[in-house]
Amino acid sequence: MQAKTADGAQGIDVSHWQGNIDWNKVKAAGKQYAFIKATEGTRNKDVRFIANIKGAKAAGLLVGAYHFLNATSTSIAQQEAAHFVQRLQEIGGAKVLDFPPVLDYENNPGGLSKSSINAIAKAFLEEVERLTTIQPMIYTGNAFAAHFDTSLSKYSLWIARYSNTRIPDDCTAWKSWDFWQYSDSGYVNGIGGNVDLNIYKGTLAQLISTYRHKQDHEPVEEGEQPMTAEEKKAFQALEATVKAQADRIAALTDSRDLLKTSITKVDTRIQRIEQTQKMDIPTWAKEAVDSALASGLIQDAEGGSYDFYRLLTVLHRKGLI
Repeated sequence: MQAKTADGAQGIDVSHWQGNIDWNKVKAAGKQYAFIKATEGTRNKDVRFIANIKGAKAAGLLVGAYHFLNATSTSIAQQEAAHFVQRLQEIGGAKVLDFPPVLDYENNPGGLSKSSINAIAKAFLEEVERLTTIQPMIYTGNAFAAHFDTSLSKYSLWIARYSNTRIPDDCTAWKSWDFWQYSDSGYVNGIGGNVDLNIYKGTLAQLISTYRHKQDHEPVEEGEQPMTAEEKKAFQALEATVKAQADRIAALTDSRDLLKTSITKVDTRIQRIEQTQKMDIPTWAKEAVDSALASGLIQDAEGGSYDFYRLLTVLHRKGLI
């Protein structure tokens, strides 16, 4: 993989082990971003996560969040992903972060095969993306990176190799890194004790241009729970139906009648699987609901589900209603 550049953007990563941090001093010391531990396993929450996110953002640093994976099966990996996303909701959701959510996968306590490791990684990453609509990134060690195959190459890589002279090794999945954690014994003013040091492959301007994102979805309402596996499967089928219909609409003159038929079918199926998720019309969905009612696509929006209102909002934003 490539060597560091002299103008690479500099950052740190922290957890509760660093204790109370004076983020203004960290900023003054020249650090430009911080990755902050949010969760581990299916239950553990880093006690300093929220305070660290708020402090770093207030000081003007870019922020990201990571989850330390312990899963030894794909089902547990999905549970860990849901736990991570629920923790992110406590700070306003993944949308408040400057970087994609990070999977920290660096050891193999279960002695799993490479194929199992890849399946577990993909299960976590895909579930996080489903819940946030943001493609995550991967953190791993120089040696452990060799476990991953090319199916994970599409994810940005944050790799650890603690050396000033040896660069990270090429591996099957990646031939270059996006972030390099090059030291676990750095000193930064504002932090008591050692801290991990990181560098980005490009300048601060390039970092911002690459990773700052705008999400095409509304935040999850407080108290909203992820769908069950059965609901997830059904809703994904509905989303696929809507996408297929939208593609056809672009090539048809009589698009409004076709969309009305599609929405009617989708609404009927959503109502069957989400009777337990009824809610009042959210403020963020009111404009889309009004438009759908005015066009005759729906007859009554009262008591709909969260996913129903989200669907109408996405269609409204795309100019389909």
